[in-house]
Amino acid sequence: MARTRLRGLEIGGIQIGIEVPENCEWEWPDGPVADFQCLPREPEVHVGVRVGEVGREDLGGECYAVGAWTFEVARRGSDWLLGLSHSGRRVQLALFDRDFRTGEVTLSHETATARTFPLCGPLDEWIVLHRSVARGGLFLTGSALADDGQAVLQLGVPSARTANRWTTPSTSLLGRNAVLVREDRGQLRMFRTPWSGSIDPRLGYETRVREFQRIEDTQHAYTDLLDPDDAADLLVTHAVVPLCDEGLLDRVLQNAQRLAARARVLEIGEAGDFRAPMEWRSLQLQGAFAPPRSSP
Repeated sequence: MARTRLRGLEIGGIQIGIEVPENCEWEWPDGPVADFQCLPREPEVHVGVRVGEVGREDLGGECYAVGAWTFEVARRGSDWLLGLSHSGRRVQLALFDRDFRTGEVTLSHETATARTFPLCGPLDEWIVLHRSVARGGLFLTGSALADDGQAVLQLGVPSARTANRWTTPSTSLLGRNAVLVREDRGQLRMFRTPWSGSIDPRLGYETRVREFQRIEDTQHAYTDLLDPDDAADLLVTHAVVPLCDEGLLDRVLQNAQRLAARARVLEIGEAGDFRAPMEWRSLQLQGAFAPPRSSP
């Protein structure tokens, strides 16, 4: 029997223990995920790693393009079957139980020779997403700002408020604006992840959440405190949820109700400049570019 050793990864309070066999001594990748390694004292998720054939057949599920990678998500009964391919060639195949408590990742021989991290994105994101939702949390599209040592979560992305759709950004499956929020030790907390780029650097790896805000441009400034039902609906609107998993959506709805009862959720209108843009052939626009008239 081959000897193995256990290495740990902890993201958002989710500890993952990864078995390292003698014939697959992998290295941590260059990037933020290496900052989340830990001693695997009490892994919540157990992952075995082996080297073998990963096949080429279509898994028959959903496919997501994540940069140069293709992430395949399929079901085998109640279990999850996940594939990762590069340039049309599958490099790894993973099988997990329905709750992502235990799983096995098979690496191709070429991938193992390259000492590749076996939970490279987006597989690590998919595991943390499901375990976080199972523990009552949500990934919300928005940004986390520091305010007197606490986190204020502003929902939505200013440039494109489309957080109620499952999107696949070029570098992250969850998105650079996905912020993890979950109740922990009796407090509602925000957790930093390797993938989020919208968290105030003054905030730590976990910080107590003071409130949620949704800000919009209006003619007149206002601030409304939402009741729990409307607050939960707003959180669901900004939750990151894959469309291929109806069971996860049900949990997201329940989690949103609990989170909305734990913190204030505000809708804030900020007055701005609402002068209508000039139409293209308007007299004002034509006049702006017309040559000056000569004096009589």
